[in-house]
Amino acid sequence: MRKEVPLLITFVVALIAMLSQVTTGNVPGLGVAIPDVFERYISPWMTVVSAFSLCLASVNLIVVHSRNVSRKQPEWIYSVVLLGSLVIYGTWCTYIQLNPDDTAASFGYSLIYNYILSPLMTGQWACLAFYVASASYRAFRARNLEATVLLGSAILVMLGATPVGGVIWSKFPVIQRWLIDIPNMTGQRALLIGAAVGSFVACLRTMLGIERGHLGIGGS
Repeated sequence: MRKEVPLLITFVVALIAMLSQVTTGNVPGLGVAIPDVFERYISPWMTVVSAFSLCLASVNLIVVHSRNVSRKQPEWIYSVVLLGSLVIYGTWCTYIQLNPDDTAASFGYSLIYNYILSPLMTGQWACLAFYVASASYRAFRARNLEATVLLGSAILVMLGATPVGGVIWSKFPVIQRWLIDIPNMTGQRALLIGAAVGSFVACLRTMLGIERGHLGIGGS
């Protein structure tokens, strides 16, 4: 029963969730529409489970970084910053939710987001640009035909996207747009189709009880 009941619940819930997107028919023997069953019973539980998952992740984050601080692990000061930010943001946001009429608190929270968090995020992406440039340099070495095509496409796209490319030759922006709209979009759609098929297969294996990793008992 420890295996069969969770597998049965998984199958029924997954079946209702799947059918609610493709049919408006009733559940056999109940006379209730499948989408209504999903909206009334399953969707609220999904919200509850998501909330518990977020709470568990927060607790785990606090435990891990508190351990780093107590043991003075290398770079433990960053754990202090993370925990402090978590407490400040959590407390402040909770206060705003409980006191929506306090415009001063809302304005202060906006200031923290606009002048601390947003610039830090921008700086993080700016630093990542150097890593992306380094990885691109290593990937664009023309060692074979595929790498040569990748290098040529990257050069054409960069020339078409920058103002200097249009000054050198007016056709560079046209070529850049064609590369993005045709070959690039074709590859993206192929990847999305492959990812969708893989996700469907993984969900189907879980639904049918073939994949049991979420139960902690491994696959069959």
